[in-house]
Amino acid sequence: MKKQPYILPNISMKRDGEQLIIKLQNENNGPYQLLIGDVPELEKIQKVIAESSSGDFTVKIPRKNLPKYYIIKNTASHFVTNIFAERVIPLENAINIRDMGGYSAKDGRFLKWGVLFRGDQLSKLNDSDQKILTNYNLQTIVDYRSPHERQYHPNKYLPTVLQILNCDPQSSFSEAAANVVDLKGENEKLVQSLENGEVPERYINDRGDNVIESYEDLVTSPIAQKSYGRMLKAVVRREALPLLHHCRGGKDRTGFGSMLILLLLNIKEEDIVRDYMLTKIIRKERNQLKYDLYHKLVQKKSYLDYLMAMIDTRESYIKAAINKIYELFGTPENYFQQHFKLTMAEINKARDFYLEKGNENGR
Repeated sequence: MKKQPYILPNISMKRDGEQLIIKLQNENNGPYQLLIGDVPELEKIQKVIAESSSGDFTVKIPRKNLPKYYIIKNTASHFVTNIFAERVIPLENAINIRDMGGYSAKDGRFLKWGVLFRGDQLSKLNDSDQKILTNYNLQTIVDYRSPHERQYHPNKYLPTVLQILNCDPQSSFSEAAANVVDLKGENEKLVQSLENGEVPERYINDRGDNVIESYEDLVTSPIAQKSYGRMLKAVVRREALPLLHHCRGGKDRTGFGSMLILLLLNIKEEDIVRDYMLTKIIRKERNQLKYDLYHKLVQKKSYLDYLMAMIDTRESYIKAAINKIYELFGTPENYFQQHFKLTMAEINKARDFYLEKGNENGR
């Protein structure tokens, strides 16, 4: 059984094979209805598929039929939840592809579902995964990986994709994967860099200072400016939606890109950080496997601390980037106008397109 790390504040969800278990956290008594639709628009989510006095539902939703979108209604009152869906798409060979919908903007609106997605690489998708992602009608892929990564781990084909934007920010996260073909080779290279004295002593601890500095550097790096600027223009101009942006693991380069998108769309900082931190939950088992491998390669605790800080997902990392933006530019709007040359008219049009009214009491 796989639990979704986060849906909405008042909605939790688990998938058990083809069964979906949905729970509403609400103090009001029922009866409740669960409604379903194929499109994330309120007027098109009209089919009642289950009823409950408690707000708990178990329904059969085969993965092959995704995407599906839901609302819950209290038939005895005017209570209606906001639209919700499975945030992490339940694929077999990609663990971190997820919908960015449902987050709260500072003006009370909510980010639409089904238009913006973030993820890890698409190189290991099997036939079932490809069919499911094809159902999401993804039209733009933004790939932050280096040419080396793309060469050795090419994404699988998705027939709906109209454009692929290669936007390598050439960060230290890209460099860590350079000149290695597989994960084992990368891990050995990282350990070798420690043992050869290539890593400054001040970084060899559990603080993650090198990661923090890398995130801060992305804020003003000219190469990152060009790469993320290309992505932001695709978002703002709505060239071909839905859009999926991804790197390899979906943590750092994609985490920074997601922060930019959400900041551009005026999403509350708590939801920006929440979106970033979901990767920590999603990659928990994967990181434990990495730790076990690191432990076989090195015995020195400070080396292990450094290596784990590199793969960890911490609030301090993404907050360092957000704080740097405020420090250097004063406001996100100034940042996007001055650094990425977007106009306020473009920013407002993007917000009006991607954000929608919701029910604050229903989230």
